[in-house]
Amino acid sequence: MRSLPLYWRFISISVRAKTEYRTAFALTFLARGIVWTTEFALIWVLLYTFKSIAGWTSYEVMFLYALQLTTYSLAAFFCFHPFTKLSYKIQSGEFDELLTKPINPLLYLMCREFSASYVANVTFGIAFLSICIYRLELTLGVSDVLFLLAVLAGGALIQASAFMYGAIPSFWMVRNTSIMEMLMSDFRSFIRYPISIYPSSVQVILTLLVPFAFINFYPAHYFLGRDDSDLFHPLLVYMTPLVGVVLFGGALLLWRAGVRRYHSTGS
Repeated sequence: MRSLPLYWRFISISVRAKTEYRTAFALTFLARGIVWTTEFALIWVLLYTFKSIAGWTSYEVMFLYALQLTTYSLAAFFCFHPFTKLSYKIQSGEFDELLTKPINPLLYLMCREFSASYVANVTFGIAFLSICIYRLELTLGVSDVLFLLAVLAGGALIQASAFMYGAIPSFWMVRNTSIMEMLMSDFRSFIRYPISIYPSSVQVILTLLVPFAFINFYPAHYFLGRDDSDLFHPLLVYMTPLVGVVLFGGALLLWRAGVRRYHSTGS
């Protein structure tokens, strides 16, 4: 607990470094906004043409997209740079530097390489979420808002866990990238749309093996008031926070095993 101000210091340094060049930061913000707005618009155009997909209307599908984008961005603040570069740090011996500090190496890595540029992603994710809530005429009470915050936190933990599970095998494998690509690109692309459009085998994988469906599909049923037969069990709509905690806890255990396995390159 005494080290918490130090971790916050690392984050504030990263934020100041990004905002030091305000024009570049603003252009990055604008560019990312254009990218995410274009994707959001493409989903709307696609669904406007076909009216619905598996019974989901355009703004309901965009609600899934907004949940996925927001939770991914929250996780990427702390996890994108640390874990996409982890295999290089291990291979080059740069990881040694983390272990020489008298503080938690995982928190040090995540806070030192905090990516402030993802503030654009989070901003637009929340904006899209707000648009969907407005257009769907959803009335959220206090308990609903609290549950939405819990879902965003749980979804962010699931996304963070995917970063970690994709990168930590680098302690055992040389230059591992395939697992990261599979988790953060291949599997994540499935949850752009309701998983009910996929075969049962894919739905099982996205629920039990790679539980990305808990990021948006299951909690969306709660907020949208859907009562579909495509749910494996009604209680799954409430499970996102728990799934996030369990997955992240497992990722922490795997991290500790990887650090114990690590041997310096001597470079």
